[in-house]
Amino acid sequence: MKKTIGLFAHVDAGKTTFAEQVLYYTKSIGHLGRVDHQDAFLDSHDIEKERGITVFADQAIMSLHGNTYYLIDTPGHVDFSAEMERAIQVMDYAILILSAVEGIEGHTETVWQLLRKHQVPTFLFINKIDRTGADATRVLTEIRSELSQDVYEWNAPLSESMPDELIEFIAERDETLLMHYMDQGYNAELWLDTMRRLIQEGKLFICSSGSALHNLGVTDFIDALDQLTITKYESKAPFAGIVYKIRHA
Repeated sequence: MKKTIGLFAHVDAGKTTFAEQVLYYTKSIGHLGRVDHQDAFLDSHDIEKERGITVFADQAIMSLHGNTYYLIDTPGHVDFSAEMERAIQVMDYAILILSAVEGIEGHTETVWQLLRKHQVPTFLFINKIDRTGADATRVLTEIRSELSQDVYEWNAPLSESMPDELIEFIAERDETLLMHYMDQGYNAELWLDTMRRLIQEGKLFICSSGSALHNLGVTDFIDALDQLTITKYESKAPFAGIVYKIRHA
């Protein structure tokens, strides 16, 4: 299965560091780069190295559990919003990264509205929980208040047996599933399929927290994303595509 995943954040939320951890975990790169060391894989342009921010949308290919991912890192600075918005149009799913210290910032809300406009299913990751002043619980409360109430906090490996809170959270968002739950109880396969569908329809958002710099929570988050995302393409349909970026060598 092939999936295109976009990375979004307000500037300095740790998005590029998160990308480095994901690429390293999937063995797509041999060593971890850092923005402050000017050797981050997806910030390769001289301007990006000099300024320490992502300016151009760039992509990498990685494999995980038999699936192929096209990972697109987008600019987090408001001055480069046009570059970011063009990239949104080719994505199957998005990861929105927030700082556990600053929480929701101006550009965070802009990105969220664009993702909803283009109906891109979204996962959230509260980063930098290791920093002084970090409060992931406060940020999660902000997310539910200012972005969506349909956010479920998930900070563990995804297993076949769901906790009761998650079982009920999913059932409350699907009338047919709720009736099944009341009549016949929980069915692991049915709940997982419904969870995937609700995420794809933008009716459920999974939120985790951790530290990309120290690889806390990142691998569990990516493994859960791998299990909860699906794509469907008509292999026999005529060729079609969207050009979102042109680069001159």
